[in-house]
Amino acid sequence: MSAPSVEASVIWLNYNSSNFLRIALKSLESVLSIDLNGSLEVILVDNASTDGSFKVLKEFAERKKPSNVRLKTVELRRNKGYSGGMNAGWDAISPNSKYVAFLNNDLIVEPRSLSELIDFMRSSGVSAASGLVYYGDGRTIYSAGCFVTELWGTSGICMTLPETECSTLSRPHYVTYADGSYMVVSVEAVREVGYLGRPFIDEAFIFLDDYLLGLLLWNRGKRVAYFPVKAGYHFSHKTIKPVIFNYSIRAGAALSRILRTRFSRISHLYMSGILLFHIFLNAFNRKMVYEIIRNFFDGYRLDESVREKIGTLSLYRAPFIRITPAKFRKPAIPTHSDLVYYGE
Repeated sequence: MSAPSVEASVIWLNYNSSNFLRIALKSLESVLSIDLNGSLEVILVDNASTDGSFKVLKEFAERKKPSNVRLKTVELRRNKGYSGGMNAGWDAISPNSKYVAFLNNDLIVEPRSLSELIDFMRSSGVSAASGLVYYGDGRTIYSAGCFVTELWGTSGICMTLPETECSTLSRPHYVTYADGSYMVVSVEAVREVGYLGRPFIDEAFIFLDDYLLGLLLWNRGKRVAYFPVKAGYHFSHKTIKPVIFNYSIRAGAALSRILRTRFSRISHLYMSGILLFHIFLNAFNRKMVYEIIRNFFDGYRLDESVREKIGTLSLYRAPFIRITPAKFRKPAIPTHSDLVYYGE
């Protein structure tokens, strides 16, 4: 007997959420309440939590699960970060699932957003998409899709702005990558272009995940877009706050070698300047200086591993933010109209 058809799978990733359990429970409840035109499976992945949070969340999901939602759980023996955790969930999706949504455990989903994102992807042919994500206050923008700059900077479009200051929210736009806190991908596209048919590279751990996937899709002839649907509310970085700084340095160093831009010839000099700047800022904290240096060179080692798997990528096959003298003199938070795209 063939497996029942699944329209979409949601992979919801948990790690030690006891300190924000109320938000995690709200996030999980919102996922179980998704209103989808088709059957849904929810895959709960736990990254080897040690605080007992997953037991609580798993029991909650089993009690709250509607009859039309298929629930699966994946419990890892060690913490594999965002990349490895989401890959573990990917390995568990139904073989006939057409779309996969990746969800953080600190994001509360709007019930109709997944259906609208899938409808948009089906009609437009894009391979990955995300909607309008707010911070937890429900007013400030967390991301309206995301960008990469020619100097390897990454962030959310209109991040920290109120809606009134982001004039490009109301229509679809191509973006460099879909935001990993809540992004939807085409299973077919990821299996076609991803390393071993998976969306992420395990050893990236965190940060070198959503934007690497977006750049990979663009470099393989696929497209990524923002769609103007209110998608969710992100109580950001509840899980990774203690390690954000170190892993962002690691990911930035790796990206500067993986991604070709017109500044690639001076990438080593530029990244060395960033390294020295952070060392100077933390000169009186020997432990921090050691961590900064270690993560910087770990990023270069990660770059070698990633390039062995997917090769070198070009920023200019994707929408990007051009670096100009004016942006250095008066930096502004980018909107969609700041993106440059050489494609169609």
